[in-house]
Amino acid sequence: MVHARRIVLGLIAAGMTISLAGAALAEPARAEVGLNLKAPSERTRALNTTHPGHLLYERRASFGLGDATYTVQYRTCIDEAHAPEVSLIEGYLGMPGPSSANWYHGGFLSVDLNSRTTGTTPLSSMMVVERGERAMLDLVWHDKLANVRVRFIGLPGYDCLFCEVTIEPLEEITSVGLKLTCFPSYFTAHHKRAGARRIQTPAELVMQGPPVTLPLDENWWGVYYDETFDVAKGEGEGPCSMLIVPEGGGEVNHAPHDYAVNSMISLPAETTRVRMAFWDHKGMTNADALSLVGDRADDVRAMLEQADFTPVAVREFDVAAAREQVEQALASENTRLELAEQIAEIEKWLDANAAAADDEDATPGVLAQEELLQSIDMYNSFKWQVLLTELLENI
Repeated sequence: MVHARRIVLGLIAAGMTISLAGAALAEPARAEVGLNLKAPSERTRALNTTHPGHLLYERRASFGLGDATYTVQYRTCIDEAHAPEVSLIEGYLGMPGPSSANWYHGGFLSVDLNSRTTGTTPLSSMMVVERGERAMLDLVWHDKLANVRVRFIGLPGYDCLFCEVTIEPLEEITSVGLKLTCFPSYFTAHHKRAGARRIQTPAELVMQGPPVTLPLDENWWGVYYDETFDVAKGEGEGPCSMLIVPEGGGEVNHAPHDYAVNSMISLPAETTRVRMAFWDHKGMTNADALSLVGDRADDVRAMLEQADFTPVAVREFDVAAAREQVEQALASENTRLELAEQIAEIEKWLDANAAAADDEDATPGVLAQEELLQSIDMYNSFKWQVLLTELLENI
């Protein structure tokens, strides 16, 4: 019997290899985006003044976009002292690369609902949901106000990292805000040097100094740079930029201080989706970065307005086939007994998401997508286990 199992496993593996080889021969080579998600890191910071002896959690993902590697970092204090919430060290979503300056590694993006950051809610999941022709990383929080997903997307041919924030309200939402933090080109005060921060939008040039509030519809992108620390002068690392698709108005408050530069984007309370693009112009002069974003902004915005960022695994998941597979497994007593636990998990997911899955025109919500994406590997493994069990039963 053991010998028979080995033969069947070998046949399955060979069939998969032939199938993959055939696909490779039939399809021409396409550009791909690399995405690497590291294992979580947990450590205690004994000498930390705000979290003495507390347990800190960190996880990083890197997107290979041509010559640039964009790194996204989730970091927070998960010590029991803060339970049931977690505590921010600085921010919670950082960007350590491409450059050490620019979008802040300690927290460049915060999603705020009702003037409260989502970052104090424990992270539910952080997972790669697509890689290859495009790369996608999902981070999901089940906040008391809403299920919130931040999806980072890397696309071939683009030198920026895209981001989609999805909000699925559970309670009344009275305000939606996004806080952005960067240190354009150089950590001025840290090195005890003065700079000259600037933010160029389509309509305004915001100078270092008092905060300025602008309508988002007319100021939907911004190039963050420093006139002193310009690569053209042999100084700094280069500027950074952001672009946001304004859906339904809103405003942006730019606060270019002499060290950190903050932008608070206020959106209508009914906002459920926000799409953005982030550039780190490492090694680029101010003039070149301004020219690049000015030239490409309209095309990038049009792409963001039209793109379908639903993962292929979600979009192509065949509910009818999954139900048929479960029924097939239940029809065999041997399979039903051997795979009872897996069958129960799949039935639970199908029952919980039946309404959304049966509506072909609907896109599953944050929770439904998270559960499916977490279960897809299990489901694919289940399909092969059913086949293997049935083959062995007939030997």
